[in-house]
Amino acid sequence: MLDDAALEQLHRRVAEPLRAATPAVMPLALDDADACTFWRACELCSFLDHRVADAASRPDPRSMTAAHIDAWSQRLLLPGERSTDPRQSDWYLSYWLVADGARVGTIALQVWDSGWGEPQLRFASLYLLPEHRRRGHARRLLAALYRAVEQVGLGSLRLETDWLWQPAVRLYLSCGFAVANWKHALSLVRWRGEPPPRVQLAAGRMTLLRPDAETPLISATRAGAQLRWHDYRSDAERADNRTRLRWEPTLALWLAVHGWPLIRSPHTWAERLRWMDTGLPEGLAHKIQLWEAYAREHGLPVATPRIPGLSYPSWAMLQRAADADLS
Repeated sequence: MLDDAALEQLHRRVAEPLRAATPAVMPLALDDADACTFWRACELCSFLDHRVADAASRPDPRSMTAAHIDAWSQRLLLPGERSTDPRQSDWYLSYWLVADGARVGTIALQVWDSGWGEPQLRFASLYLLPEHRRRGHARRLLAALYRAVEQVGLGSLRLETDWLWQPAVRLYLSCGFAVANWKHALSLVRWRGEPPPRVQLAAGRMTLLRPDAETPLISATRAGAQLRWHDYRSDAERADNRTRLRWEPTLALWLAVHGWPLIRSPHTWAERLRWMDTGLPEGLAHKIQLWEAYAREHGLPVATPRIPGLSYPSWAMLQRAADADLS
């Protein structure tokens, strides 16, 4: 595992080319209290975008004070969530996104070495001010981050996002991210040196194609509320530890965001807890039940695709079922 000095050196090497990107990634001045409050307000608004249904009722981060941030946080952040003061962040470093000389958004970056595999570039707190959206800034930024990973020789580009944040989930999938796991949230990744997943939807079939050919790895069709799963991989491909649990969860998430079934049979649904961290689509279906029930329990809006054949019990019902399984 790399020490702090080596990680800091890697971070500087990653950040340098991003200054010339479009939008440019520029460091936040931590000695500027007003700028830090603005950055923190932007991070909070990345939550509020998905929790205040009426856009006209959402606050403008440029006008928010520390007191406003605290009040909105108490109202709409879940237990364990917080809007981070950049001056108190232990892991991520905070940056502005700058285009045409103006601040258009925020991002936080971290070079992380877990001790397993190569160090990663992780990002969080990606936010664009509303008037600067739908201009391609996010796609260009993600491409620039991945190029930086390649240039520096890091293992991957990685983030976590929330299933309920559907526009963000769709963006990341369309930009070539795969699913690493869904243990706590959706952990998405682009590995250096590997082509992005290619998913094709045609003639009632969703197909994950081989990286170097137009032939399928896995495809799915549906029969009413039941998913039909077709695996074309050889035994050697299924046993390959590099990809063994990489393709199934990625196709499962593509199915979910398109509102396709995720349950193949009563038997596979009964085994869903085997896939609570990652794997086959029933594991994702169960996590969707948990994530959505928890949001509803806390009064948050849920605007996600309805998965055919999946029930949506309350948080209390799920808790009782979990207690019964343990007894």
